[in-house]
Amino acid sequence: MAAQRTENGSARKPSSFAEAFYARTDHDSTFLVELDHEHGTRREWTVGAWRDRVTATAAWLGDRGIREGDSVATLAGNTADALAVAYACWVAGACCVPLNPHETAEQHEYILHDASAAVLVYSPSVRERPPGPPARAVPVTDLPLREPDRARQAGARRQTPEVGAAPLDAEALRVYTSGTTGAPKGVVLSAANILADCEALARGLGWSRSTRILTVLPIHHVNGLIISSLLPWLSGLSTVLCDRFRSDTFWRDADAEGATVCSLVPSLLEFLLDTGGGAPTGFDEVLCGAGPLLVDTVLAFEERFGVPVRHLYGLSETTAVATLMPRLPEQQRRTWHQDLGFPSIGPALPWLEVRVTDQQGVPLPAGERGELAIRGPVVMSGYAGNPDATARAFHGEWFRSGDEGFWHPGPDGLPYFFITGRLKELIIRGGVNVSPFEVDDVLHSHPAVRHGLAFPFDNRYYGEEIAAYVVLHDGSQVREDDILAHCRSRLDHAKCPKLVVFGEDVPYTATGKAKRLELARELAPTLAEYRDVRFRREPQPEHR
Repeated sequence: MAAQRTENGSARKPSSFAEAFYARTDHDSTFLVELDHEHGTRREWTVGAWRDRVTATAAWLGDRGIREGDSVATLAGNTADALAVAYACWVAGACCVPLNPHETAEQHEYILHDASAAVLVYSPSVRERPPGPPARAVPVTDLPLREPDRARQAGARRQTPEVGAAPLDAEALRVYTSGTTGAPKGVVLSAANILADCEALARGLGWSRSTRILTVLPIHHVNGLIISSLLPWLSGLSTVLCDRFRSDTFWRDADAEGATVCSLVPSLLEFLLDTGGGAPTGFDEVLCGAGPLLVDTVLAFEERFGVPVRHLYGLSETTAVATLMPRLPEQQRRTWHQDLGFPSIGPALPWLEVRVTDQQGVPLPAGERGELAIRGPVVMSGYAGNPDATARAFHGEWFRSGDEGFWHPGPDGLPYFFITGRLKELIIRGGVNVSPFEVDDVLHSHPAVRHGLAFPFDNRYYGEEIAAYVVLHDGSQVREDDILAHCRSRLDHAKCPKLVVFGEDVPYTATGKAKRLELARELAPTLAEYRDVRFRREPQPEHR
């Protein structure tokens, strides 16, 4: 991390985001390469050119009446424009509110009202007609210094501007939950949260200055925005921003741009396994989080591409990352991937505390499943304007993640954590909690199955029974009985799917998480006829 030094050489914490931003001075180094395959363009920004563009954008916001504490929304996809506005907000002491391009205009309007956004910077290629008031909509074409050459020329006689004085605890980023079970909640993150997570990540990752990150995840989400985009700036690294993930160009882009690492989600590992190509020499590792990572998937990926996978864990409410697997030799890494049934998400990052608790917040011993709780400088201050939801999310200073997991002692004396399911997604069959991740893993191990997702359906005898939604590999033909027999050979009857629904694709969120609960609601009418069926241990007749 770029840090100021005191007279005796010790590191001094920055007093504002602007101070941390302007600490980087390797002006002629490449910071950002922007790849837009949709339009066939490539733009490269040096550190100096990007610094000057952000400075000019912060001034541009000021000219439009944006002051410290105001909110600015972006709807510009994976572009340098969106990043420039986010950085400029933080330099100016404003709050950035990134919008998901895949959500509806109604959802956008709700967020703009909830965040009291004064300005919306939008790309006409993402949304031809921007959402309505209260935000004043401005197209990205109005932004200053959009071209790298002009930014370099503007900064030829570069001077460091006055460093902003916005306090570190001021609201800097507001990201909204998906809202699948109600209105979206605005997660409030401060500049202190953002800088703390980046510094903890930099220490945990241990990357060298030659590291170049390939950014394919959406930057309206904390994973793409913090890990892949801001962390490299603050750590003296470089990043390659892709307009979106494309499995057919992923490895080619990595090779052509000299990328050495990438942050992905489990579904993207699956997509890469389904395509040809191979990792270029010098591609060091993949970070993977934001969803259930299956044992078979991580082992197959490492074997196929020869690239280590470091599992991590975090939520928007913890800025981005709370735990991270250390870099380990292959055999130790495989042990943590598979020996305890789930790939480990590693120990807590520096300065963070993580524990597994019961529903009263009491810590649980090793191996016992409970809720993961997190405490430390990366945890949000709360949900904007929603004190009740904020109160429910905490036990004292401990944030309740809503994820079920357990811990196991590591060789370094630290607890290593594991995720077994989302508490809201746990299938409760006859009073017994069944992790859908376990069933997903078994479904995925069938050679004909491309994607498999376990979900609950109403049942008179057990409250909930288990069904499987299955997408087959192209050209594969398999019957429901074959899938069920495969599951029975690996799972106890209580955990086995009783029905199989075949489909064409699995619904995913923009961040790669399967919409399990939405899928269950969508298929509930189809499976209503099985509500009064008692599924016994003997093989069932074919239902379709």
